[in-house]
Amino acid sequence: MAKNMIDILEREELLQKLRDAGYGELVDTLLLQEQKCYTKRHRLNKSGACRVLGWKTKQLEDALEACREILKDSI
Repeated sequence: MAKNMIDILEREELLQKLRDAGYGELVDTLLLQEQKCYTKRHRLNKSGACRVLGWKTKQLEDALEACREILKDSI
């Protein structure tokens, strides 16, 4: 039980780090719109995510790369 709580807190810290960096809309969309943003095989559906966000594919790819950089040292 304690291990699960630690995992949850660590995950929340990572999500908050992304929100603080200005990626809250992306994080919330990917978490709350799973059926539109992911395939049945749980892979990111870039087209679906872009439609929900109202972004172009390049904008999504750049944001995802920036998120990877932010989290690079945390994971």
